[in-house]
Amino acid sequence: MTTRLRRLQRHVVPSLVVSLLHYWKARALVSPRAQVQWNPDISLGRGTVVKAFAVIQTSGGIVSFGRECAISSFVHISAGSGDIVAGDFVRIAASCTFVGSTKEVHAKDVLIKDQPEIEARGIRIGDDVFIGAGVVILPGAAIGRGAVIGAGSVVMGNVAEYTIVAGTPARVIGRRE
Repeated sequence: MTTRLRRLQRHVVPSLVVSLLHYWKARALVSPRAQVQWNPDISLGRGTVVKAFAVIQTSGGIVSFGRECAISSFVHISAGSGDIVAGDFVRIAASCTFVGSTKEVHAKDVLIKDQPEIEARGIRIGDDVFIGAGVVILPGAAIGRGAVIGAGSVVMGNVAEYTIVAGTPARVIGRRE
């Protein structure tokens, strides 16, 4: 996808139009004050809600949320070239960041903006997951069904099903019974 087309998708299509299109397509409720890039690679399941000031964008990867998910205000989901795929009934509290891929940074004679993306590892999130406020989820993370991520945590790897994790980096602090 060209940079020019990405800019058009992100900045030219009015948010109200994007909100109406997602409602018409899947009965997803997207606040007109959210910044959801209009892109066929972004899909929201039936009944999913995206609150004001959330940002969802991609540069080639897929962003997919299942049924009845809730994405709170000030959440930033940026797939890059990695896929971010979430199941059904996922709850994301305010001010979380999801990064699907990242840049190579080692070549000092090349501007960072011009360096290639490192292998796109993406993010996988199972059904019925709760992600607390201020969580950062990095490329390659896989969060199992029913997991709970404590506020302010940084998730870099796998989180097993029905575990409760917290901290930087996130570590197991309990299990859902």
